[in-house]
Amino acid sequence: MSNSPRARALAKELRAARNEVGLSMKLVGKQLGWSEAKVSRVENAKQGITESDVSAILAVLRVTGTDRDRLLKMAREIDQPAWWELGRELPEQLTALIDAEQRAVRITNASLNTIPGLLQTRAYTREIMVAGGVSVDELDDHVSIRQVRQGILSKHDPAELCSFIDETALLRPIGGTRVMAEQLRKLISAADAPNVTLRVLPLEVGAHAGLSGTFVVMEFVKARPIVFLEGRSSGAFIDEPEDVSLFDEAVKSLDAQAADPASSVEIVSGYLKKYEGEAA
Repeated sequence: MSNSPRARALAKELRAARNEVGLSMKLVGKQLGWSEAKVSRVENAKQGITESDVSAILAVLRVTGTDRDRLLKMAREIDQPAWWELGRELPEQLTALIDAEQRAVRITNASLNTIPGLLQTRAYTREIMVAGGVSVDELDDHVSIRQVRQGILSKHDPAELCSFIDETALLRPIGGTRVMAEQLRKLISAADAPNVTLRVLPLEVGAHAGLSGTFVVMEFVKARPIVFLEGRSSGAFIDEPEDVSLFDEAVKSLDAQAADPASSVEIVSGYLKKYEGEAA
C-alpha cells in the first residue's frame, strides 16, 4: 500500500534513517540493486513496500535493535486498517492526524478559544461539534473518535502532552455551567498524570504567540517534527524545518509567558468553583 497515512509515516522514518547515516539515495539503491528513482519513490510513499524490502534497507543503513523492530512492525501492519478506518468514511486529513498522534512521543498544543481535543469531555466535544455544524447522523461517531484518540495519553509508554490554554477558553461557558464544571474537573485530573503538563496563559499577559491561532507540534522517535494547523473544515501539516522552527520559537515564547503548572491548576480550580457554584 502506498500513499496511505501509515505508508507515508514509514517512508518518512526510512528517509530520516538514511539521512542520519549520511548515505545518498543513489548509494543505497546501488547496494540494494535498485535504481535511485525507486529509492526516491519508496521514501515518498509513491511505491508499495514489503517487510522484506524494509529489512533490506535497514541492513544497508545498519539500523538494529528496537528501531529495527519498530520499523519492521510498521511494515507488517501497513495494509491493516487502523481502528479509525474500520467502517468509517473519514477525511484523509483526519486519519493522517490520528496516525501522527499515535506515533508521537511528545505533543505540544497551543489552544486559544477551546479546551484541546485530547483533554475534552464527551459533553464538551458534543457542544463544540454541534456549533461547528457536524450533522446529527455523524455526531456520535465524531465524538467517539475524539474520545478514543485520547488513549495515546494512557497507553503503555504514553505520549507526553503539554497544553497551553488561553484563559478565555476557561471563561467561555460552552454547554453551560454543568458541562464546564465537568470539563474543568477533567483538566485538573489530567494534569495529575506525569506525562501531561497544563499551562494557562492568564488574561493579564496580554498579547502572546498563541493569538495567531491554534497549532499542534508533534515530535517523533526518528522522523522530524511536524506542525498541524486546524481550520473550520480543513487543516494543514507543516514539516519543513525552517517553517517548524517558527512554531518552536512560539512555544518558547508561550513557555515564558504562561503560568507554571501548579499556578495553572489553581487558575482552573478557581473557574471550577465558579461553575460549580452557579450549577448548584
